[in-house]
Amino acid sequence: MSLPLTEMRGSVRALFSDVDGTLTTNGRVEASTYLALEQLAEAGVPVIFVTGRPAGWGQAFISVAGAAAVVTENGGVTWLRDGRKLSKLYGVPAASLPEWRRRMLEVVAEVSSKVPGARLSSDSKYREVDLAIDWNEEASLSKAQADEVVQIVRRAGFAASRSSVHVNFGPPHFDKLSACVTVVRHVLGGDGNDLAPYVFVGDALNDAPMFGGFPKSIGVANVKQWWDELNFKPAYLTERAEGAGLRQVVEHVLRVNAARSAAAPATAGGGY
Repeated sequence: MSLPLTEMRGSVRALFSDVDGTLTTNGRVEASTYLALEQLAEAGVPVIFVTGRPAGWGQAFISVAGAAAVVTENGGVTWLRDGRKLSKLYGVPAASLPEWRRRMLEVVAEVSSKVPGARLSSDSKYREVDLAIDWNEEASLSKAQADEVVQIVRRAGFAASRSSVHVNFGPPHFDKLSACVTVVRHVLGGDGNDLAPYVFVGDALNDAPMFGGFPKSIGVANVKQWWDELNFKPAYLTERAEGAGLRQVVEHVLRVNAARSAAAPATAGGGY
């Protein structure tokens, strides 16, 4: 059973956040949410974005939003920062991408013929590893139609997950969680087998691996619309939805970290 966010204990070394429906509110990043994340980074807590959005978006996020890393395409492409240098890791060998893309486009044609109104998302042109079928961004498919898309691409041998806006599908060799473990090891210098010092915040079905993998996993309130479909549920829930829920998380993290710092002189070793 998920607990209220106020029950979450223990200091936090970094915050991993989904984008659509978590960072955004009605599709936009509110100024107050961006300010909250800036305050978190200034307090020494790195922010990592984790999204099903394309690799092209990830380069923009890591370049201008101050993120320590950005996981895109549900783990297909991960952007890393080393000082001023940016690099990216693929979830599959780069040499295999042309063949994967050929096969995925064949499946897109099948989906379009079987599910009326189903089409590639407008951001698919910026994707390098996966593709996305728009069901709830510019398109207006039913949940049943989106689930039919998922079944079609899975039968063709692809991994697929439904976000709040898209059905993402691609090679079955990665997910958000595996990419975040890589970020913990290569960017945060942590143990990828121990995610307890980190927080993940999300809102949708494609966040389920993260809810299952992070002991401090948090769902913003709008995750409840998918509750019965989640294979793994978040450990904690916010009272508020979307960006307002993420701001609640930031406030709580700053509070518990400050309390830990204040108590540090009386604790052997101190720090994290």
